[in-house]
Amino acid sequence: MLYRISIDLRAPLGTPLRSGTLFGHLCWALLDRDGEEALADWLEKMESGERAPFLISDGFPAGLLPRPLLRPQPPAEELSPEVADRLKQRRKAAFVGREDFLRLRRGAPQEAWAEAAAGTELLEEKAVQHAHNRIDRLTGSTPETAGLWFVTDDWSHAAAPRRDIYVESDLDKAFLQELFVHVGESGYGRDTTYGRGLFAVIGIEEERELDNFTGERLVSLSHGVLTSNMERPRYRRTTHFGKLGIRMTARTARPWKRPILLMQPGATFAAEGNGPFGRLLSEVHQDLPEIRFNAWHLAIPYRETVS
Repeated sequence: MLYRISIDLRAPLGTPLRSGTLFGHLCWALLDRDGEEALADWLEKMESGERAPFLISDGFPAGLLPRPLLRPQPPAEELSPEVADRLKQRRKAAFVGREDFLRLRRGAPQEAWAEAAAGTELLEEKAVQHAHNRIDRLTGSTPETAGLWFVTDDWSHAAAPRRDIYVESDLDKAFLQELFVHVGESGYGRDTTYGRGLFAVIGIEEERELDNFTGERLVSLSHGVLTSNMERPRYRRTTHFGKLGIRMTARTARPWKRPILLMQPGATFAAEGNGPFGRLLSEVHQDLPEIRFNAWHLAIPYRETVS
């Protein structure tokens, strides 16, 4: 079953709402609720195929979806310089409105998708950088060179707090909502001890429209890995540098996970079979083999050719 979970951010985000990190927090919520044995059993059964994979999207501004990465095409007609410049700027936008996606997924040219693109300025304009300096423990002072570093918080919650997260899972709806409530009350991501990452769950509902369509390609709503059943992919890459949560750092001297090369949301591909697409990754930490990373894609169909 595909669900849409609506949340309201109650504080700045120290960590973007990424699919793999959200999954990790939900695992902690399950552990707190039912214990380590229940979590290990759930992960093992998903990895072996006994249970349906847990597919989860990134968190998107309410009413927006990732813009599909389409095959480059020449414009259908000669464009004026003003229109061409506007489309060029729009092609950089990361999102389209949900209603625009439902309309355009039946087959539309590049220009139509570009005209519908919107939403990137919502997050970009609210990014706030904070400068930090390293303390030399031998001298008790800051170094003269190479000590300064920056972190970025997302403060867009003040103007637009609502986010949409999509989940496809065999978990019960009420249980799924309970896990998200736990994450929202505990805090998500970096610097939760300073009040970052708090959110309230507004509602969870079945999402029928997005999945009720047949198209020759799929667009991913997640950060995931490329697997052999994803044919003719188009994607942008990013490297995920993960760290252990504060509750796991006591188990090892190394808080850093192995870097993971991921496809960004908006990646498109043709499906070979029924999926799942991507993979639940193991061996993501050198010392703790029990740690997993959810690099599956929650992908929805669309049609790229104009009907």
